[in-house]
Amino acid sequence: MRVAVISDTHDVLREEVLEQIRLADAVIHAGDISKPEIVDRMKANLPEKSILYLVRGNADGDWAMRIPETMEFQLEQVHFFVVHNRKKAVIPEKCDIVISGHTHRFQAETADGRLWLNPGACGRRRFRSELSMAVLQIEGNSWQTEKIRIGAEDVPAEKSVYSDAAANSRNSGSASGDPMELSSGALLLLISGILKRMNRGKTISQIAGELNLEESFVEEICRISVTHPGVTANGILDKLEVNRHIGA
Repeated sequence: MRVAVISDTHDVLREEVLEQIRLADAVIHAGDISKPEIVDRMKANLPEKSILYLVRGNADGDWAMRIPETMEFQLEQVHFFVVHNRKKAVIPEKCDIVISGHTHRFQAETADGRLWLNPGACGRRRFRSELSMAVLQIEGNSWQTEKIRIGAEDVPAEKSVYSDAAANSRNSGSASGDPMELSSGALLLLISGILKRMNRGKTISQIAGELNLEESFVEEICRISVTHPGVTANGILDKLEVNRHIGA
């Protein structure tokens, strides 16, 4: 049995991912689908008699309320547990494979007699992060895991390119250069500046213009703020996982 495992599509379903779905006997999506159209496209590309398993992620809106936050099921003799953010779930005792998403980082580790699998993100690229998914080959009660790197560039990377004109604007919350070159403190100041302007009712275009930023970066900060009510600048910094990229 061939199982395609994906997560964090965030509105984008790439052709490379669809190719794997078309070959699968089952497909598991570990959340942050973002739009119902993504579900429709997955179903349209499923082979006959293939099964689609979905859980709801933190970025999935009201349309996804009928999608469960966790799922337990069995494929052949292997017991699965699927959740978007595994830190917020109680893992059942009878479980061979735990599948999660949320971190946008691939992980396939065996511990406590289980496989802990995170396929990474396969939709919209965030900064320099790698895009990936996983394929499980299941036979009876055994399995093999394959990492599939997604290399298509049909969707622009969500990266920030700052103008040199912002080099002397640190006091207003702007910065220059690639964000991966910033210290965590400087980036935290930048995020705070975006949030302040957002709370004043300014548009993404206005904020980007004032701070000499790419609109894609401002849009990402604002999206996280809206989809995570009450989140602080520190929380957004953690969500973006920028510290990992800049070595802070």
